[in-house]
Amino acid sequence: MSDQKSPDNDKIEAAKRKAAYRAVEDHFRSDMQFVGIGSGSTIVYGVEAIKAHLKAHPPPERHMNWFVPTGWASRKVIEQAGLTPIAFDSVPSDAMLEVAFDGADEVDEELNCIKGGGACLFQEKLVACRSKKFVCIADYRKNQKRLLTNWPSIPIEVAPIAHASVLRELKMLGSPDPKLREHSLAKTGPIQTDQSFYIIDAPFKTLLSSLDVKNGADGSGKDGVWDVETLAKRIKEINGVLEVGLFYGLNGKEAQAVGLQGGQKPVAVYFGLENGEISVKRYEDVEK
Repeated sequence: MSDQKSPDNDKIEAAKRKAAYRAVEDHFRSDMQFVGIGSGSTIVYGVEAIKAHLKAHPPPERHMNWFVPTGWASRKVIEQAGLTPIAFDSVPSDAMLEVAFDGADEVDEELNCIKGGGACLFQEKLVACRSKKFVCIADYRKNQKRLLTNWPSIPIEVAPIAHASVLRELKMLGSPDPKLREHSLAKTGPIQTDQSFYIIDAPFKTLLSSLDVKNGADGSGKDGVWDVETLAKRIKEINGVLEVGLFYGLNGKEAQAVGLQGGQKPVAVYFGLENGEISVKRYEDVEK
């Protein structure tokens, strides 16, 4: 196979890079102490933008910037940029991450996200919920009215011993063909996360939003139709499930306003567009 990128891929990568630089410009400061760094291709550009920002705006004297990765791959991106990683469980217990930058597989009108295509969803959710705000960076393909429009399935992190029973329960919830995610070479077996768990990819019908439910739609699972929050909670209840790749509910700012630590949803999503422009969706603009 050729390593050359097609013109379309070049446009997509340029869009991701431009969105990342704008997101960092809007939400990163050199005096921040703890910053979350997610997984995926867009975050490579986010780290590049942070490095450029620190070079142009050096941190205060004796100040240390620590970057909290969501997995092994993002730790390597941090290290290769010459930045300093710190493990999530090494962050002081009384400290919050001031911001977390991460990508998404799909984002709906309410800024609900599907994440976990890179098999890091548990740690991604840990970092998002420990952050004052989660800022998402994506390209235009990820921007959809409802989840499970283009992205085909929900990633679910499960204990290896329980994967067969989880598959069975997902079918009972209406997932037509949930599958254990395996390496491309079948003989190497299932893909394992940083927690040595498995990933199940579960397709469902396009998910309803909370506004759909507010307007009278039934998202309870009847005829396999679910709303985001109801399905996420129902899957999480299955024995053997560690985490569900649906990021929903409150964002960090909303959570702190009611006395909670942080939230799963982004406060803003920066979409790089094919024409070189940037589209920004902010939670303040979401119809309630």
